[in-house]
Amino acid sequence: MYFNTTQYILFLPLVVILFYLTPFRFRWLLLLAASYYFYVCWRAEFMVVIIFSTMVNYFSAILIARNKQDKRKKKIFLVIALVINLGMLIILKYLGFINDFFHEVFNITPAPTSPLLYLIAPVGISYFTLQSLTYVFDTYYNLREPEKHPGIFALYVAFFPLILSGPIEQSTHLLPQFRDRERAKLKSSNIEEGIKLIIWGYFLKLVVADRTSIYVDSVFSNVDRHGGITFIAAIILYSFQIYSDFAGYSCIAIGSARLMGFDVLHNFNRPYFSQSIREFWTRWHISLSTWLRNYLFSPLSYYFMRKLQKERYLKFIRPELLTYGIATSITFLMCGIWHGANFTFIIWGILHGIYLIVDRAINKTGGNRVVNIIITYILVLFAWIFFRSENVHQSITIIKAILTHPGSLYIPFDSDVVAPVYAVLGIFIMLLVEVKREFFNSSFSLSGNKNEYIRMASYGLIIFLILYLGVFDASQFMYVKF
Repeated sequence: MYFNTTQYILFLPLVVILFYLTPFRFRWLLLLAASYYFYVCWRAEFMVVIIFSTMVNYFSAILIARNKQDKRKKKIFLVIALVINLGMLIILKYLGFINDFFHEVFNITPAPTSPLLYLIAPVGISYFTLQSLTYVFDTYYNLREPEKHPGIFALYVAFFPLILSGPIEQSTHLLPQFRDRERAKLKSSNIEEGIKLIIWGYFLKLVVADRTSIYVDSVFSNVDRHGGITFIAAIILYSFQIYSDFAGYSCIAIGSARLMGFDVLHNFNRPYFSQSIREFWTRWHISLSTWLRNYLFSPLSYYFMRKLQKERYLKFIRPELLTYGIATSITFLMCGIWHGANFTFIIWGILHGIYLIVDRAINKTGGNRVVNIIITYILVLFAWIFFRSENVHQSITIIKAILTHPGSLYIPFDSDVVAPVYAVLGIFIMLLVEVKREFFNSSFSLSGNKNEYIRMASYGLIIFLILYLGVFDASQFMYVKF
């Protein structure tokens, strides 16, 4: 069940109505049943994976908490949870990629023929695995007590607005909300805010992302036919496509949860207005970057700082910079791998790691804001080439064309010309909203106006634009496959 289907548009109001009609003590059961139904609509057999993951992490946290005074046993149970979670992720998502790599490079694994090596990864596995590990880590570091109620913990893992593509919630933030009676009360402000977020999410997805995808896909499916100017246009459009697709998903997810009074972390904060790559990663996919910082980068930094300070031959090198470089490299290598089993994602992650290391080494502050934004955006665009390409060879072909063969701009003819025109119009409207929020947030607002009629009119306008400009083919959200 996609967010952008009639099925979900009927499913969500029904769940919300039943939620407020159900006594508070049974609401977790309603939401869990709705979440499992939502997930079963993809493939029923995937339920085995999510139930197994839920059980492993539920009991792991309890065992960790029971042995909080015994550091050795506590660490053993943490390692067991990590091995099972990451092992399951590797087997279901990366086994085929690993086999191909060792077969092609070292010729030490069988030829890629066995279907068992290419299992279909359960949808959302990357997200609910990280969310579950967040809970286990928080228990290990004594940030929370383990959740005793297995049903509420199962709901935390499978909560339907978040299970497919996040945002990746902190256990200390989301789990207590399932027991909060005050938050669960019906409030008009939650309903209006939720609807506003959902409408804007559909605009980003149906108008901007799906319209730009038509042009981008046509270019990337015929790489040999196009020149550098076309590739530059396609990559720029792709930067808006992936942002609008994922930000649109996040808005619908956050809005769906808000309808029932749940406060979910925002995932995007106008990332293309960032003045540095460091700032970009505080604005882009905020829940993932927060997870990487808290549970990967920070422990790695602590570990390597302790190790490097003991090495005498490093006395002429700043240990904090070297520590940052090593921890950042590992973190963004893993970030690339997390996005998919392809060398293009790995290179994308490595590039952002390099950007951050150079940024930290230069440690430049100030300068012209517009220039800084443009430079950062160009660096992000270059990395998107690898992220979008089918393989490394295609990425290199595109970069060569940009540098040596500009060619002419590809413009579709006949009815196909409508897609890029509508896409540019959608991007223009989106940028108007983003520029207003970024630079003039305290000025006049339509959707946030105190006048109820002005607010309603602005919602109606966005709905009209969605119906007139949108693509209604129920195309999959891009980040679902990651």
